[in-house]
Amino acid sequence: MIGLGNIANKFATDLFAVNDAELYAVASRTQQKADDFAEKYQATKAYCSYEALANNANVDAVYIATPHSQHKENTLLCLEQGIEVLCEKPFAMNADEVNRMIATATQHNTLLMEGLWTYFLPHYIFSYYSV
Repeated sequence: MIGLGNIANKFATDLFAVNDAELYAVASRTQQKADDFAEKYQATKAYCSYEALANNANVDAVYIATPHSQHKENTLLCLEQGIEVLCEKPFAMNADEVNRMIATATQHNTLLMEGLWTYFLPHYIFSYYSV
């Protein structure tokens, strides 16, 4: 997890309800915040550098929860390392950033998804398949 604000706390809390899920690594701008978050949510690694987290070969996927003005930069950092990304909304600042994020994910054959839970409500699934 990159960015450890309020939404990251909600996400980490919900992660406990997912079978076989582990919050392995977290990154913040300060080591103290990363350490506190890691202790609270039982993460193995805590970094004060987003790059250090992205360079950890044991990271399978990342949840980007930084301010939206940083989403593109943080997402590209992970995608370029082959790390799958779930990025909080808004996905990016504009269409050019989104297109670059998608192109990078495609280039690295890596999952990129916007963290918009409403897509998974039953009426969205029904609407999608009935079109």
